[in-house]
Amino acid sequence: MSKLVRNSLFAATAAVAVAFATVSIAQTNSPADVIKTRQQGLKDLGAAFKEIRDQLKGTADMGKVKAAAASIKSAADAMPNWFPKGTGAEVGVKTGAKPEIWSDADGFKAAMAKFVDEAGKFAQTANGGDAKAVMGAMRTLGQSCGGCHDKYRIKED
Repeated sequence: MSKLVRNSLFAATAAVAVAFATVSIAQTNSPADVIKTRQQGLKDLGAAFKEIRDQLKGTADMGKVKAAAASIKSAADAMPNWFPKGTGAEVGVKTGAKPEIWSDADGFKAAMAKFVDEAGKFAQTANGGDAKAVMGAMRTLGQSCGGCHDKYRIKED
């Protein structure tokens, strides 16, 4: 199996996993399950970012970069469904989600929309195959992550 086919399959599998996670969130009655699904989605997102960073440190396998960028875009597209009302710390499950996600819902939605937009642009840049352009786009995408992390996420010790 060629690298291109393998990387395309990876990206497609990741996109399907995110889609199922989103459907799972929409159908669950348990806020604890929603939080756990959200946390796994965020871990998967972090793994995709790590893959790209690792690839850009050396001779980048742009197929892997493209696949990870597709995973980031899929996760970003699913994220608006990961934070329904009633899935904060009040549930009794450890979560990094601050109450401001729901008390400042408009601000959170705007920050998330910015990330979703930047993730789409990033995926397009990655598909172009230029590692230098991906590095620049990665900085912009990272800044959009800060839009949520800085205000809406509890910092870990």
